[in-house]
Amino acid sequence: MKSAYGLKIPEADPELTRIGPGTPCGELMRRYWQPVCLSADLKDLPKPIRILGEDLIAFRDGQGRAGLLFFRCSHRGASLEYGRVEERGLRCCYHGWLYDVQGNVLEMPLEAPDSPFLKQIQHPCYPVREFGGLVFAYMGPLDKIAAFSVYDVWRSEGGILKARMGPRVGGPVNCNWLQAEENLMDALHTFWLHTLHSGPQFPSPAYGLNPDELKYEETDMGMRFVLTRKLPSGKWWELIWEMIMPLNIHLVYTEEAKTERVRAVSYCVPVDDTHQLGASIRWMPENGGPDQLTGREKLAPASRGDTSYEYTQRHPDDKEAVEGQGVIAVHGLEHLVTSDKGVIMFRRILRQAIQAIHEGRDPKGILRQHEKAAFVQTSAGSVIRD
Repeated sequence: MKSAYGLKIPEADPELTRIGPGTPCGELMRRYWQPVCLSADLKDLPKPIRILGEDLIAFRDGQGRAGLLFFRCSHRGASLEYGRVEERGLRCCYHGWLYDVQGNVLEMPLEAPDSPFLKQIQHPCYPVREFGGLVFAYMGPLDKIAAFSVYDVWRSEGGILKARMGPRVGGPVNCNWLQAEENLMDALHTFWLHTLHSGPQFPSPAYGLNPDELKYEETDMGMRFVLTRKLPSGKWWELIWEMIMPLNIHLVYTEEAKTERVRAVSYCVPVDDTHQLGASIRWMPENGGPDQLTGREKLAPASRGDTSYEYTQRHPDDKEAVEGQGVIAVHGLEHLVTSDKGVIMFRRILRQAIQAIHEGRDPKGILRQHEKAAFVQTSAGSVIRD
């Protein structure tokens, strides 16, 4: 028996878990376009945003342009969430300063018309881009701005794109982004947690079959796993999940065992070090055919009739598993083993990307075709073969 007396709890890994301004992983996150809100959220009122530990204000001016500004007015620090959306920009409620989507001060109503301050003051803001119903922001250095990635699944024929942003499947996940995302590269937890322990939490009973082979592979854009099972029919089922840099982007398949590509690109959006949101752009058949992800959403704890603490103790899901590691998981308490190859690779790729930035190089997954959106091929999905 080993007593817990005197157990010392190490510090959490700051290099990978902290995402605020000036932190190593925060700097990495800021080199890629991140979703901040739905396009539909920007109506006639400004929208407060918190992302990567920063408080911002999103709005759409009367000309239809989206903007993302630092939330405090440059004059006296009043919150721009109480500002008024106008034709040319957002006007502060306190003294009427008017800002356009690029942070230019257009008007200072209580100053003389020829006030020199009008041209001297530039309000902090971030570049934004809208795609597929989401508003994306680039929060890194402007001289390092990356091309916006367009994924092949969004360009499939005969469909429409549907955006979502809000709590992740299963309800709000109140913990560090890293433990929630590296969970997706812990392939074998799907066999134990989602089947043997909690009962079937995916639509197909094939997820409960013992895996025959599991490979983790590094890719040009991130990493993936290929998990192979032999079905009762004698055919082989390959399940492929993929992570895209900076590894808060994922393509996962949780539906029936059949040959089909993943249709959604999903994001874990770090709000701060201990909170996160989910976002996705999903391709859906235009003719109203079957959608993906509906089965998983119906089985997630937040969609079940019984959401009591006792029920989640008996039937935990990803939310309970990752939150149960603490608001920020302490890696120094872990004992990683051979089945943790995916988690080890996940963290190694992140550390290498952080090191690349430190050395002045582009990290993995940064594309530079500025003249047009960069097209990205993906491989995630489900394959049935003989």
